[in-house]
This record gives sequence, C-alpha cells and structure tokens, in this order.
Amino acid sequence: MHRLILAVACTVLLAGCPRQALFVVLPNAEGGGTGAITIDDGKTVTTLDQPYAAAEARAGSSEPVAESQGNISVLFQRAIAARPILPRRFRLYFILGGDELTAASAMDYRKVFDDIERRPAYQIEVVGHTDTLGDLRYNQALSLARAAAIRERLVRDGVGRVAISIAGRGKLDLVVPTADQVAEPLNRCVVITVR
Repeated sequence: MHRLILAVACTVLLAGCPRQALFVVLPNAEGGGTGAITIDDGKTVTTLDQPYAAAEARAGSSEPVAESQGNISVLFQRAIAARPILPRRFRLYFILGGDELTAASAMDYRKVFDDIERRPAYQIEVVGHTDTLGDLRYNQALSLARAAAIRERLVRDGVGRVAISIAGRGKLDLVVPTADQVAEPLNRCVVITVR
C-alpha cells in the first residue's frame, strides 16, 4: 500500500512539474512552407517539421505534445505580433534603351508599393540592370537611370527617399547570362528588395 501511495504521489508531482519550455513550429506568415526544429535534451531527439507541431521540456526531458492552434496563438501572441515581415524581391522590366517601364511592369509596380505600405518600417534597395547592347559606360549610366527612375516614382508616391538606396550594374551583373551585344529583354530590369 505504501508503494502505491508513493507511486501516485510521484505521478502527481511529476504531472504537476511545470513546463520548462514549449517549442512550436509556426507556419510562414507569408506562405511558402514551414521550417523545422530539432530538440535534443540529451536523452531523446525530437524533430518538429509540421505547422503547429509542438514539444515541451519538463523535468529534464522533452516529448511531442498536442497543442491547439488557438492555444498556440494565445501563448505566443506577443511573439507572433512581433515577427518581422520577410524581405521580398520584385523585378520590373524596361523598354529597350530607356528608363520607361513596360506596360506589364507598370502594373506590377503597384505590388511593390503595396508591399512597402504594409511594413511599419522598411529599407528598399533598387538595382538597375541592362542587356549587353552598347558599350560598358552607356549601360552603366542606363542601369543607374533605371534605378533612379524607380526611386523617384516611389518618392512621388510617398516613400521616404532616405529609405531607398540605388545602384546600377549595367551589363556587369546580368540577370540572364548572354554574350555581348545581345538584346535580352529579361536583362533590362531593376531588382527591388524590400526589407
């Protein structure tokens, strides 16, 4: 009888042992999959690789646990709210020989601006590119003019100029590798990174 009482008491004590840590895999807020974490407590190794998979550490060991999405949202409310918005990359294309966007890219510009607007703080990098038609100096100037045109458009739409850096890569850093003097429309672009 003493052994039964002692076993029950130990079970109650262990069950009442506070959770030392809770590990949860949150899905990417932007879509595009879920990461994974591995918990190694020295005794067992647990891999969590599904959205909302959870494991807890208690009394020096860890094991998978079932946690509802609602409970996870409550427990990690402040952490979820503090997650930064992931950087995004956009590519806008230009008409041959100038800094005017193609019709399709003029419409895609709105996606760039919408992404910037949803961020409480942002940093924007605009890098201009060209195809390989023309000489090195001409293409360098044209790629910089393309980046500057996008910066000016963003500033006109209300984006702070100090948050935008620009660079021109000319034909030195081709988006699509080609030989010299090749008119490749996919190289006539700016690559915009929004962080």
